[in-house]
Amino acid sequence: MTDDATQLSSFGQELRPGDVLRGRFVIERLIGEGGMGKVFLAVDREAEQSNPFVALKMLGDRFKEHPQSLKALRREATQSRRLNHPNIVNVYDFDRTEGHVFMVMEYMRGTSLDEYLDRHPGLKRITEVWHIVEACGRGLHYLHEQQIIHSDFKPGNVFLTEEGEIKVLDLGIARTLDETEVAGGTTRFDPDKFGAMTPQYASCEMFEGLSPTARDDLFAFACVTYQLLTGSHPYEGRIAIEARAQKLVPKKPRGLRSRQWKALRSALGFSRDERPPSVEAFLEAMTPVRRQGSPLPWIAATIGVLIIAAGVVYLQMRSPEDRFVEALLNQYAENPARPVDAARAMDWVRQGEFFLNLGMRSMRAGEYDRGASQLLTGPSSAFQSYRLVLTRSDSTEAKADAAQGMLRISQVFRDIAGEMVQRNEQPQAAARLVCLGLTVNRFEPTLEQQLRTLNGTIARGVGSVTECRELVNSGKVML
Repeated sequence: MTDDATQLSSFGQELRPGDVLRGRFVIERLIGEGGMGKVFLAVDREAEQSNPFVALKMLGDRFKEHPQSLKALRREATQSRRLNHPNIVNVYDFDRTEGHVFMVMEYMRGTSLDEYLDRHPGLKRITEVWHIVEACGRGLHYLHEQQIIHSDFKPGNVFLTEEGEIKVLDLGIARTLDETEVAGGTTRFDPDKFGAMTPQYASCEMFEGLSPTARDDLFAFACVTYQLLTGSHPYEGRIAIEARAQKLVPKKPRGLRSRQWKALRSALGFSRDERPPSVEAFLEAMTPVRRQGSPLPWIAATIGVLIIAAGVVYLQMRSPEDRFVEALLNQYAENPARPVDAARAMDWVRQGEFFLNLGMRSMRAGEYDRGASQLLTGPSSAFQSYRLVLTRSDSTEAKADAAQGMLRISQVFRDIAGEMVQRNEQPQAAARLVCLGLTVNRFEPTLEQQLRTLNGTIARGVGSVTECRELVNSGKVML
């Protein structure tokens, strides 16, 4: 087999519109270019006609002389293909032809976070940009759980789609290349020399040649968060080692509470030891405080309409499960004016299944807050994924799958809360789970029975639990 260095020596032919790779991918135009390569829009002749576009990422000319570059791109593609997260770009395949090595990725319409920052300069409150911060953080946290370090997180590697999704791009090339030893020696690939990291977002440790860790990604993430809040780089665009030498200190963004500023300031620290232990810990400290009595305003508005529609189609002769599914499908029976294609809808269904399984595992492990976020309360959650299907798709099959997914969300809350009630443990936490389940599925009689049981065991009743207060006060739940 031809080795990588020989294979790469034939690189150099510039792709033009109309060129065809593998007899399948027809090049449309160049849509992006960076230190690691170029990205082209292409038509996949084997894809469904409703959505034939893909993005092809090519290995850049600057890397063709390096014998490990092909292995690095192959490894990135392999890593990316096994990932399944709504805040991580989808990678479909890795391929090569004579003269070209490329990854096939989902094509997304929208804008980069770089462009968003240019169009929205100036100061912002954390609540205005939290959906971006949280989505990026969840994507990075998922990568770290998969033992992948991004190593080049920056605004240019975050994409905001027209559908409202937020995706992290370019996964781990710098990390992969930095870890790969050149055959026959100890020399390592220098990612800084070849542009595989962006200096303004690189930690001091990366400049010092240390292997990247999750806390280096956190430094870059904190820089981006600071930019979202202020419109400026925390160290005035200076690289970390220069800022450290000059003893620069970022100014506190407006509107941050002390705990939020403490978390952001430590994440911007010049030493790994100063930074929070994980992206998840950073997100937890940065989470905006919700007003007492309305912890889930965006869910309440959606579910309120759902409950009204559910009452209209309530049929006594049907099972609670059938009544709920029928009510949900009736609520979203009208197709959207601009529906997404069936493939995208099924992607959202799979994302919902991913978060559903993740939430169930968290619940089983006793991590109830995390599980509730993964199932329902987080912007990246099973509920939100299924809701996208119901509101944006005209596929009967996809909508039916999403409705069943919603039913399963409520059943997870029911089952976990039921176990807690049986063990007579943490009644406040159990009541919260029951009421979250009821906001999804008002037709579940077991949840109502659990709530009545818990009402007698909590000193001030279930009305003292924030998630239950609205249900009780509005009369939606009769105790």
